[in-house]
Amino acid sequence: MHGVSMFVRKFASALCLLVLLLTPILEQPVAAQLPLSAQPKLILFLVVDQFSFDYLNRFNERFGAGGFRYLMDNGANFTNCRYKHATTHTAVGHSIMSTGAYPWSTGVVANTWYSKRKEKEIEAVEDDTVQLVGGNGPGASCRSMAGSSLGDEMRLATNGKSKVFTCSLKDRAALFLAGRMANGAYWFDTRTGHFVSSSQFGSTMPGWVNAFNDRRVADSSFGKPWQRLLPENLYNASTKDDYTYERAIPGDGRVFPHVISGGASSPSEPFYQAFRMTPFSNQMLADFAKEAIEKENLGARDATDMLGISFSASDFLGHSFGPNSQEIEDLFLRLDQTLASFFQYLDQKIGLDKCMVVLCSDHGCMPIPEFLRDKGLDAGRIDSKAMMSLMEAGLDQKLGADDWIASFQPPNLYFNRNTISKQKVRKQDVEDIAAQTAESVPGVGDVYTAFQFYMNQMPPSPHLDFAKRSYFTSRSGDLFILPKPGYIFSSEPNGTGHGSQFRYDSQVPLIIMGPGIKAGKYTQDCSPADIAPTLCSILHINVPSLCEGRALSEAISQIAGPARPLGLVSQPAQ
Repeated sequence: MHGVSMFVRKFASALCLLVLLLTPILEQPVAAQLPLSAQPKLILFLVVDQFSFDYLNRFNERFGAGGFRYLMDNGANFTNCRYKHATTHTAVGHSIMSTGAYPWSTGVVANTWYSKRKEKEIEAVEDDTVQLVGGNGPGASCRSMAGSSLGDEMRLATNGKSKVFTCSLKDRAALFLAGRMANGAYWFDTRTGHFVSSSQFGSTMPGWVNAFNDRRVADSSFGKPWQRLLPENLYNASTKDDYTYERAIPGDGRVFPHVISGGASSPSEPFYQAFRMTPFSNQMLADFAKEAIEKENLGARDATDMLGISFSASDFLGHSFGPNSQEIEDLFLRLDQTLASFFQYLDQKIGLDKCMVVLCSDHGCMPIPEFLRDKGLDAGRIDSKAMMSLMEAGLDQKLGADDWIASFQPPNLYFNRNTISKQKVRKQDVEDIAAQTAESVPGVGDVYTAFQFYMNQMPPSPHLDFAKRSYFTSRSGDLFILPKPGYIFSSEPNGTGHGSQFRYDSQVPLIIMGPGIKAGKYTQDCSPADIAPTLCSILHINVPSLCEGRALSEAISQIAGPARPLGLVSQPAQ
């Protein structure tokens, strides 16, 4: 008996030791994966350009049951989602959502940068090796973006069975959201009023796109008045209609009703540019997306498909009227109706219980500086052109008169390297002199030099990591100049902008709804870079090659999402 008891004591001790050793392993969080049989048939990736996080709450009382509120009630609503970089621009945001990686990895540093090799400013999607399909103009592609995208990984994992399509009013939004292997990326061309594409995806346009273009959908809004959806006294989340520092719609004005013509006598480029600022363009984009689902049979095959829609009207309008305007409020109330109608269509066509819906944005927006100043806050405009002239003068005075600055695309400032070589001065000295001048400009915050980035000797700052993630050596500037909170780089006397690391620019909505997602409100810190790895975890596929984000395991379950939403209340946009 003594031997048996000794054995039991030793066995118990060994078992306790084993439990202690395994406990750290067992406590590690594991992202749940959805059973293959219950995976979504369609991923609907909704991006609303320039969507300030607070819109969901500010306008919530006037949202219907079937649009934004439906997503908030039935999806995982991440209320602390923030970009972790400083260049919050459209191209950058879409590349981050698509790849899960920041500019220091992908090379997408801005909408526009100065090419040191070509010695000229170039657009992020500019590509002279491809042609524009369906229109006349320069070629565009997503080849400036390093690494694979979510759509690429879906195509690779299924040997091309998954279909990936994107559409937007902007080329950079459609292209960077799509990736290199997508079946198609389409955007609205203001030269023709048509949707166009890139030869990156094929040399001819699908018949259904040509048929949609033949309907001339945008033209039906020519001269059409944009009235408020609701009585004016209900727009109590916004400023008065005619706010002094708003910028008028071209060919129209600053007050409702807005008659959309662009100042043209018939549908033409000025009209199409004005049309992009209206809720009518959002509705057109939703109608185009429905055609893609119908004609490409999306969500009805033996592989998960992806459809990305980037609604751009809010960005075009927001730059002119700001986030506190009645125009922005009305645009979102109407977009709410457009989404509700689209969700009803999806439920009837595919079944929303078989769809994964993602809602996010590429950036937010700073209120109009004068609006903030009226409220007693420190705010203002930094005139980019005047700042360049000031730095040129400082360099002339200390190093000799010459053409020192090649380009300023805030926050990236580029020096003329031919001048530096001709004057036989050290580039580091040029950087230091210009940096001292920049720091003296009212409204300028942190200033970093290329030499500091190269030597990893940047001065300490709460914004340092944001700047680092935004910096790609061969494309970023010789100076990296950030504003103080409340300030924007703008040579315009009105309107507003974005492009900083501050919360009004970097915090955006993120809602994910569908099979395998636990509905609820989540306050954990997260980023739009987490979207791709989360969806890849659910789909059991590789994450994009440069991905830095994490799977949002707190919202992933192994059960099949919300019940099928029948009887949603919605009305089509007017």
